[in-house]
Amino acid sequence: MSTTSKRHFGLLWVGQFISSAGDYMFYAVLLFLVLTVETQHGGTKAGVVSFLETLPFLLFGPFVGAVVDRVPKRWAMIGSDLARMIVLLAFWPFYWIGELHWWSIGALAFFHTTFSTFFMPARDAFLPLLAKSWLFRANALIQSSTQLAMVTGAFAAGILVGRNASVARMLMVLTVDALTFLVSIATLLAIRVDEVPQGREERQSLWRESLEGFWYARRDPFLWRLLILTAVDNLFIMGPAIVGANLLVKRVFALGPSDLAFFQGSMALGWLAGTLFLYFRKPKDAWHILVWGIVLDGATYLPFLWIRWFPLALVAILFHGFFIPWITVSRTTLIQETAHRDYLGRVFALVHLTVLGFTSLSSFLTGVMGDLLPVPYIFFWPGVMGTLTGILAFRVLPRPQPDVEAG
Repeated sequence: MSTTSKRHFGLLWVGQFISSAGDYMFYAVLLFLVLTVETQHGGTKAGVVSFLETLPFLLFGPFVGAVVDRVPKRWAMIGSDLARMIVLLAFWPFYWIGELHWWSIGALAFFHTTFSTFFMPARDAFLPLLAKSWLFRANALIQSSTQLAMVTGAFAAGILVGRNASVARMLMVLTVDALTFLVSIATLLAIRVDEVPQGREERQSLWRESLEGFWYARRDPFLWRLLILTAVDNLFIMGPAIVGANLLVKRVFALGPSDLAFFQGSMALGWLAGTLFLYFRKPKDAWHILVWGIVLDGATYLPFLWIRWFPLALVAILFHGFFIPWITVSRTTLIQETAHRDYLGRVFALVHLTVLGFTSLSSFLTGVMGDLLPVPYIFFWPGVMGTLTGILAFRVLPRPQPDVEAG
C-alpha cells in the first residue's frame, strides 16, 4: 500500500467517523422524539416513522445503484452529505410553527434517507479503488469507524439531551449532526483518485440499467441467495434493534433517552470489539464467518425474554453487537471479490435495499407488535427466527465464485 493510498484511506476513515457519529446522534433521538411529541399510540407511530425512515431503500435502491455506476463515486457521496445536512436543519421550522408531529418527523426522515441511499453504495464501490489488495481489512477498518462513531454519537446524544430531554434539546442534537456533514465533505474533497465511470456511449436508461443490475445478481447463485437471506434475516432482526430498543428502555425499564443512548452505545462497543477481532484475526474463510454471524446475531436476542435489570441488558446487547460485523464485514468483502466492477454500485444498492428496505418493514411490524405483546417477546421470537435463518444459510448459500474483473 502506497503512502498516497494510506492518506486517502485515512481521509475517508476520518470523514466517515465524524459524519457517522452525527448520524448515530440522529438515530439515538429520532424515535424518542416521536414518543415525546405523541402521547397516543406512540409505539405504532414510532414504527411508522421508522418505516418511513428506511422506505427509500425499497423505493429507489435499484435506480440509485444505476446512478452510482454512472458517476464518480466521490461526487455521489459529497452530494449525499450536502443534501442530508439541509434536511436536518429543516426540523427547526416545523418546531417553530408548532407542526412537529409524527407525520412531519416521518416526512423529514424519509427525505434524509432518500439522500442517504446514494452514499453507502458509492462508498462500498469506491473502496476497492483505495484498497484492492487488502479489502477484508479495509472493510473492517471502515466498519471500525462506524462502531467508534456509534459509541461516540450515542453517548454524546445521551449527555446532550440529559434525562429530562426537551424537544428543543433533541433538535439541537440534530443540528450537531448536520454540521458533521461539512467535515465529511471536506475530507472527500481532499481525496484524489482516478475513477472511470461507465462511458456515455454505453449508457442506457436508468430503468434498463437497473434491471441489468438485478438480472446480473439474479444469475449469480451466491449473490441471489445472499440477497434473499439478507432480506429474511433483517425482517426478523432489525425492528427489535431499532423500535424494540426504544420500547424496552421506556416501557420495561422506565428510563429515558439518555439511557437509550447508553444502550445503543453498548451495542456499538460490542460491534467495535467484533470488528477488531476480525481485523487482527484476519480469517481466511469469510463465508463461514458470514453464516455463523447470522446464527449468533439471532441467538443473542433470546436472553432478553428474561432480563429485567438494565445493567444486564447493556451486557446482553454488547454481546449481541459483537457478532454484527461478522455479517457486515464478510458480506461486503465477498461481494467486492465476487461482483464485476461495472456492476458494483448496482449490486451494493440491492444489498442496501434488502438491509434497510426490510428494516423498514421490520420496524413497522415491531412497532405494531410492541402495542400488542409484552416487549421482551418482540426480541425473543425474532431471535428464534434469525437463528433459524442462519442455520438455513449453511444449507442453501453456495460459496462465491470470484469474477475475474471483480473490484
